[in-house]
Parts: sequence; structure tokens; C-alpha cells
Amino acid sequence: MQKKNICFVVPNYPTQNDPVYTFVRELVCSIAVQGYSCSVIAPQSITKKLLKNKPARPQFWRDCVKEGVWVDVYQPRVPSFSNLNIFGRNLSALFAQKAVIRVFSKIRPRPDIIYAHFWHSGVTAGLISKRYGIPFFVATGESKIWVESLFTRQTIQKALADISGVICVSTKNLDESIELKLATRNKMIVIPNAVDPEKFYKIDKREIRNKLGFSQEDFIVSFMGSFDQRKGVLRLSEAVKQVEQTKAIYIGSGALIPTGDEIVFMGKLPHDQICEYLNCADVFVLPTLAEGCSNAILEAMACGLPIISSELSFNDDILNDLYAIRVDSMDIVAIAEAIRSLKNDDNRRKRMATSALEQSQEYHINNRAEKIVRFINNSINDEKEVQNDNQEIN
Repeated sequence: MQKKNICFVVPNYPTQNDPVYTFVRELVCSIAVQGYSCSVIAPQSITKKLLKNKPARPQFWRDCVKEGVWVDVYQPRVPSFSNLNIFGRNLSALFAQKAVIRVFSKIRPRPDIIYAHFWHSGVTAGLISKRYGIPFFVATGESKIWVESLFTRQTIQKALADISGVICVSTKNLDESIELKLATRNKMIVIPNAVDPEKFYKIDKREIRNKLGFSQEDFIVSFMGSFDQRKGVLRLSEAVKQVEQTKAIYIGSGALIPTGDEIVFMGKLPHDQICEYLNCADVFVLPTLAEGCSNAILEAMACGLPIISSELSFNDDILNDLYAIRVDSMDIVAIAEAIRSLKNDDNRRKRMATSALEQSQEYHINNRAEKIVRFINNSINDEKEVQNDNQEIN
């Protein structure tokens, strides 16, 4: 099979000093290692850079994956205006769209596949596809699909009319996409998010607690995510306070700040240090209200942690009762009781930890990349067969 040039249209892309959208990079790099030529277009908001007094990134740079393998990254600078709309169109989305289309027109050799992350990027990819006759795919992993707040229904329908395929991170995302009439079921596949096992893996708990200065006797709950209402950091904080002799690690940042003597660590971490802190914990808790497919949960599983998380449908594809307790994420008492049940049952906790580690092997980033590439190629071949059949009929 001839290798192809794939252009990824994404909302953001990580650097060493700015680890945003790391899951996007992991997929792109895994596909690049398979021999595909990969480029990324990720507009950067110059307005946000100015307001936060942060230096702008280069508009073009190369992400070196390994010797002889790299990803071309294009980051055009665009103004952003929050939720300002004109005639039903979001002004920030319009500027970003025009920048992506302009950059794509200059890429040489021209990509022959477009892979858009999230539906709003898919609208832009669809317009590029129509202009150049290139197949395009959309990956939907939003906690809630918001494309209709950025573009008119007419624009969305026109852009997505000839979509080649949709990769959904969960059945919940698939169902929501169908309900919004963004694509039909026969164009879609569910492939959950994945983990790079070289970055998230099991470490001896005693050794890593000694290294980081945590007590061997403590029972520690870990959390990772934005400190906000959706992720439930304060609900977890209240639950932990109800469980005697329980400590907490909160990895992340945001407006809602937990307080209390039970906190043994709180704050942001470089991506390459998260694995160590997760391995210091006995259980991972994420009382989230909405997800596409939680990368944090998968990363905790790869570190061998039992999971306590939401009973809502976005977790259906990745969690089962062998390694997870699912609760009402708004019920602080239920969260506390789940923590207590694992704290007081060492054998159950160890069984669940082993099962979580075993199950995490299914969510290897290379396996996910291979499934996505296979889906892309099969979808393109199916389209060609339909085109050939139509030509024969005519």
C-alpha cells in the first residue's frame, strides 16, 4: 500500500513547555512512525498570547519524533474574540478557518488526506476537501459537541456533505453526532482514546513514594484534570474529607481550588512527571460530568490504579466492574463510600489494580493508530468502489 501524506487540522498542539493536547501529538507521532508523511495545522491565538504576556510560537516548526521522522507543524497567528458572533458565525472560528485554508494551500507536496480533530475543525476540513478533491475525516472526542455554536446549520451541512469517515472516541460521541445529523452511522467507527506505554506505566509504589517524599502508610487518592465544576475536583475534595485517614493528590489547575490538611500534592506537572505521581496513589477518582473519552482515566489504568468515576454513558466503552466503581458524580456521599470500600478492602483493591493494568494494554497508542489508519484506507477504498460502480452504471 502506498504511503500517504496526512494533514491534521487541530485546535492546538503541544510543546515541551506548553503540554496542551498531548493526546493529539501522540496519535500524530504514532502515525508518522508508521511511515506516513504528517503535517499539522494548529492556529494560535495571538490575542490570548498578548493578554497572558506569553511569547508567540513560530508559525512553522518541526516536531522531531525520532531520527529520520518528523512532523511539520504550521501555527498561523489569528485574533480571537471569545464568543462574538456576526450573522450566526463565530468571528474567532472564521479567522481560524481562513488561516487554515490559506496555510493548507501552500503545503507542498499537497496532502492527500485531511484528518480534523473535533467537528468544528471538520467544517474547515470539509471546505478544503471540496476545493481540492481530497478525502477528509473527523475525529470527535468533545465532552459536548459545540459546532453549532460556531457555524450556521447551512455551512455545517454543506461542509460535511461528502465526509469520508468519522472516528468517535466513544459510543456517546457517535450517538450525539448522529443526533445532530453531522454524519450517518455507516460512516462512523468507535475507537477509544489511547495511552503511550512509554510515558504511563506501573512503577513500584514504595520506591516512588520514597523518591517523592510521600508516606508509605498513607492511603492516597489521586485526581487529574481541570479544577472546575465539570471534572468535580471540589466534589472529590468533600468526599475525601469524609473518609478517615485518606490523603489526596490533585494534578491540574483551575478556578476551583481544593483546601485541607489531607492534600499531599496539588498543582500542575510537566507531562513527563505525571506518571510518577499517579503511581504514588492507591486509587484514581474522577467524578466528571461530561467527557468524550477520558485520557486521564486511561493513563491512570496504565499505572495500575483502580478507577472510581461516573456512571454516565461516556465511560461505557472503557470501564467495567473488574477495575472500576461507577457512581453518580454529583453524589458526594457515594463518592466517599466508593473510596472507603477500596480503602478497607486491600484484596479487592489489588485485584482491581491488576485488572486495570491488564485492560490498559488494549488502549496502546500504536494499536489505536493502526485501527485509525486501517479505517481511513478502507473508507477511501470503499468510496473508490462506489465511484467505479457509478461510472459503470452511467
